[in-house]
Amino acid sequence: MTHATAHDVILIVDDDPVIRMLMRRALNSSMTNIIEASSGEEAIALFSVHLPDLILLDVSMDKMDGFECCSVIRAMPEGENVAIIMVTALDQPDDIKKAFDVGATDFMTKPVKWPLLNHRIQYVLKANKTIKELTKSKNKLARAQSIAHLGSWEWDFKNKTLDCSDEVYRMIGMQPQERELTFANLIEIVHPDDRELLSQTVKNALLTREPYDIEYRVLHGNGDIITLHDRTDITYDYGEPKLNGTLHDISNRKKSEQEIAYYAYFDTLTDLPNRRKFLLQLESAIALAKRHSTKLALLFIDLDHFKRINDTLGHKAGDELLCEAASRIKAIIRQADILGESNQSDYDNNHIARLGGDEFTLLLTELEEFDSVAVIAQQLIDELSKPYFIMGKQTFISASIGISFYPNDGLSGDMLLQHADTAMYEVKNNGKNGYQLFSHEMHKSLMDRLQIEAELREAITHGDQLELHYQPQVCATNGHIVGYEALLRWRHPRRGLLTPFDFIHIAESSGLIIVIGEWALLEACKKAKSLCAANSHVKRIAVNLSALQFNHPNILTHVQHALTQTGLPPRMLELEITESAIIDNVDDAILLLFKLKKLGVNLAIDDFGTGYSSLNYLKNFPIDTLKIDKSFVDGIVNNQKDAAIARTIIQLALNLGLSTIAEGVEYIEQSELLTSMGCNDLQGYLFAKPIPSTQL
Repeated sequence: MTHATAHDVILIVDDDPVIRMLMRRALNSSMTNIIEASSGEEAIALFSVHLPDLILLDVSMDKMDGFECCSVIRAMPEGENVAIIMVTALDQPDDIKKAFDVGATDFMTKPVKWPLLNHRIQYVLKANKTIKELTKSKNKLARAQSIAHLGSWEWDFKNKTLDCSDEVYRMIGMQPQERELTFANLIEIVHPDDRELLSQTVKNALLTREPYDIEYRVLHGNGDIITLHDRTDITYDYGEPKLNGTLHDISNRKKSEQEIAYYAYFDTLTDLPNRRKFLLQLESAIALAKRHSTKLALLFIDLDHFKRINDTLGHKAGDELLCEAASRIKAIIRQADILGESNQSDYDNNHIARLGGDEFTLLLTELEEFDSVAVIAQQLIDELSKPYFIMGKQTFISASIGISFYPNDGLSGDMLLQHADTAMYEVKNNGKNGYQLFSHEMHKSLMDRLQIEAELREAITHGDQLELHYQPQVCATNGHIVGYEALLRWRHPRRGLLTPFDFIHIAESSGLIIVIGEWALLEACKKAKSLCAANSHVKRIAVNLSALQFNHPNILTHVQHALTQTGLPPRMLELEITESAIIDNVDDAILLLFKLKKLGVNLAIDDFGTGYSSLNYLKNFPIDTLKIDKSFVDGIVNNQKDAAIARTIIQLALNLGLSTIAEGVEYIEQSELLTSMGCNDLQGYLFAKPIPSTQL
């Protein structure tokens, strides 16, 4: 048993000095820290100074009686933590009830049984210390829950009321313990679209006594909509089941996911769907047309002379013109008489996209005859050719439109897009400002593609045409070169030096990328040893893995072989992987990434923000670095949305303990802004173009 000690402060309050003396004598001789008060007023003054652990308080005193004194002390700072034993000759039930109503811990009647007083005080002190510790632990838990936006609740299945922590109340915009919470009144503030989910889930828990783990939205007291993650468990007290739950406010995480997901599928400048979104929409439209035996048309729209606007008026003017052009395309589709009243509502923004730069696409579905497409194409050309007033100046552009049809010109989205693109370039070659339907005479372009594939195979066989160029990656804070990215080049015997843009799509579609990737990995590791030896600041060589290469069954063997053959320390190799490669098969990707990580290499997500951008894989995958895509860096200075995306990615990486590198940095303003945001490393033409191995 815990005994009262000299550290415990005891306050004796009684207007009879004899009683005070007898109480002092009855207390344990080791308890020397005893103070006395002859009135309620004096007791209050002494309490503020000494903060006693226990008060022996007489009820019947002149002026201020014990009831009033107890009530005042309880209302004072630290007044809730002191044990108060009220001592009185009154022994009526109403008097005892009144004592506990004003906050007494215990009640003792006169005459006092002096031999038992010491034991009584020891037990009260022990109990009060236990209560203090529990209160302290509860306060710590409450503070932790508040910081983490995490609340807890408990339900015994018998009562309607939920036992909720204070943070639960704060989450939903109520004062702590403002009222009793039940599932019935909780359902009232749940978002209407989520009420059925929560109701059915709780009903199932009642029937099966099984826990659940769900997310739902709640209307906060201030009018905001917050998202809660509700995770539960079943426990048993004396054989009786209880449902214990935690509520986590994940609104910020959901907002970040939604923002990243939105910008992964939509163009930040025009708010139109981007290439990724459009391709998904196109495949869906093709599947629908196939099922219903209908036709569709794909229009590939490229603005003529757009580069001239950028060069003469600047990128801000170019952005303004792109937005105006997008608005005109949408207006034409809404007003096109050829669609008919019944179909106009179907042509929303999902049928129009900005593929990138000055390229737009338009998808027309459920066509009855192809002639109507030519009418719309001409209307687009006429509208886009009208004068633009950009930054107070009148300017003109035109448009070249290529058109392909399903099923006549292709059965897949890639083929339709390729054929429409081919038809558009035919317009460009014939003077621009017009439209062209794809014809099978354009098959020559496909034959050229096959020719490139054959020449690429020849280049791989001889091994002297492919080479790696290296672009430095610099530290944003001190400008030191900290790494290099290995970039593939093809020194074509007739066409000169080619970048991956000219041939990599052919390499991937033909499967040649596997052989090329294995060679590039080995070559880069060889060069990395000499680069790191020449410059102590260089810590890594970055090598891209295409989606096809990453998902190849022998990729782990290829990486191990490159490291073993060259003797390169694994930490100096960084593998850059695209988001699409990761999410194609999440389970296999997780396993492979951990195997690669076990080798000791670093892993980076290339072009982050342009793909799926789910926070789940950042949480679950062993990723070291996020590479901010050039498409965001290009507009970071003048476009607030691009700047917001970059800042969100950098802050997200910082919170997750990841490093960041921005690619495509061309201007000092971009470099300074990215550095101020906290980006770790930078890469781009501002520092150096990719250069051959021999020039390093």
